[in-house]
Amino acid sequence: MHINAYIPDKQNWNRKLLHIYWGLVLIQIPVEFFYFLKVETQEHITANHILIPTLIMVLIMAGMEAAYRLSQQTLDYFILIGGSFLTFTIIYFNYDVKMAPLYVLIPILVSIFYFQRAKFLISVVLSLLSLTILFNLSDLLAAIPILGLATLIAFGIMKRGVEILANLHATTELKQELMIKNIIMDKLSKTDALTDLYNHITFHEYLEKLIEQSESGHLCIHLAVLDIDNFKKVNDTYGHRAGDAVLTSVSGILKKSVGLNDFAARYGGEEFAVIFTEKSTDGIYEILERIRWHVSQTKYDELSGQAVTISIGLCEYSKGMGKEQFFGGADQSLYTAKKTGKNKTVIHTFPLLKTN
Repeated sequence: MHINAYIPDKQNWNRKLLHIYWGLVLIQIPVEFFYFLKVETQEHITANHILIPTLIMVLIMAGMEAAYRLSQQTLDYFILIGGSFLTFTIIYFNYDVKMAPLYVLIPILVSIFYFQRAKFLISVVLSLLSLTILFNLSDLLAAIPILGLATLIAFGIMKRGVEILANLHATTELKQELMIKNIIMDKLSKTDALTDLYNHITFHEYLEKLIEQSESGHLCIHLAVLDIDNFKKVNDTYGHRAGDAVLTSVSGILKKSVGLNDFAARYGGEEFAVIFTEKSTDGIYEILERIRWHVSQTKYDELSGQAVTISIGLCEYSKGMGKEQFFGGADQSLYTAKKTGKNKTVIHTFPLLKTN
């Protein structure tokens, strides 16, 4: 039986156990004084039941405190052994007190905190050794059943604690697995499987939220719509696997080029959309031109060493424009780029022009 649940708070719990033993020492002094005050002289009380046992107990505690500061790795065993010496001292100097032998159970109870069978058995052996040294055979035979019963109860408590902690650990792991699965499922529902960009639905959700922020807080946003030129010809000539390679490459260029506060999505088919936030039109135009140039310089083995080009339309949001007009402005600029030679970036200017 072994469990590591104790380890993260090991130093903190060892400190608490030392506090318990210090409390035992402090309580024992007045208890002994008032008990023996009735039966012995003041001088005898002071020497045999106050000064000497207190000195020994303080020395034992000093040893455990030194171990606490020097070695946390072996401190568990110092606490178990030191606790056994401490209870041995109390029983030895209070031999005539009927309930004194019960102190021998304290190290066993303390060992439960470690949830480790080896340390529990060490405390049992030390307690049994204390009884063997302190009592004659008849008293020892009378004490062993009590010690045995207490040991079984303590062992059962520890075993039950281990089971609870194991169940808690299993439940925690299950919750973590479910959380990871939920995160993965959430990501899959929001992203395009091929390009790993956000999908069409997520794009519109995000666009609506940013427009709301722009209307209420004057957030500056731009929308760029990008389309791969002659993509149908790529699929018809080289196949859909070649088309997928192009889509994956273009999406990778987008992801590397846009900022952390920008939003890139695969809008559908060979069309992409990027929402830019808090950037000037000139700055965004430069980013889009770098993207366009990079795409035009990328060669594909699947296309017999050829490259593809993209056309881009860009529109800045104006207050009161609304989502439809905003997207329409970017889309109309893309249409202009397509109609005027492709492989270019066109910035939208008001008013919207009819394209039919």
